[in-house]
Amino acid sequence: MSNNIDLLTICLEDSLFAALYDALCNLETKWHTSSPVDMWIEALSARQKLSKSRRPDLLLRQLFVGLNPNEAVVAKAILMWILFNEDRSTGKSPLKDALARMLLEHHETWNVVYSEFRKSESRNEQMGYEITQTDYSKNAVPTKVQCQEISQNCNLAHEMVSYALESHNLQMCYALYYILSHIDYQEGHTYENEVRRLAKQTDEMEKANHEPRKVENIFQKDSCNFEPGSTLNGDVLKQ
Repeated sequence: MSNNIDLLTICLEDSLFAALYDALCNLETKWHTSSPVDMWIEALSARQKLSKSRRPDLLLRQLFVGLNPNEAVVAKAILMWILFNEDRSTGKSPLKDALARMLLEHHETWNVVYSEFRKSESRNEQMGYEITQTDYSKNAVPTKVQCQEISQNCNLAHEMVSYALESHNLQMCYALYYILSHIDYQEGHTYENEVRRLAKQTDEMEKANHEPRKVENIFQKDSCNFEPGSTLNGDVLKQ
């Protein structure tokens, strides 16, 4: 699965993935594991398969057989984080217990992964980011089809913004700004560049509309009459 920018954008909409992203990048560099996006989708796919099984604890060991040992531990660790993010209670379950036993079989590798995950989460917490609880058993795994739809929507948004700006219609630009910024917030800042482009241009248009007029008194000898009622007291020039 290719790690392209559109797929990364989709995954970064998930606050848990964003919190673990630095750790997954470090593990990719250290152990040459697959990209953060690929590892995340591997774990997310496993979570969905487990949610459909009556005995997920017995199915677990069969889900990562195609991965090398380091990647298998990373994928299981992500799955552990996903399970605890879904249910933040400390209660045990057969699936959590089975997963914990599998991770402890590779305790040295697991300790490294755990440390990287906690450091990455802590950095995000210090920056003010929160991890929102998500039910991953119901969420669809990101696909290239979704990437294509996002790309098409971004192109459409770009065309709409360009049309509004070229029209020099301030009201139209403001209306599009408020609509697009609201959608951008809900869609994980997919349209952030277009929102910024609108904000910059509308600010410039607003400033231009409120620029003061420049008044100059042009005096020429014997040509100006300042008697009462005279209109020859200066010419108004617009900048």
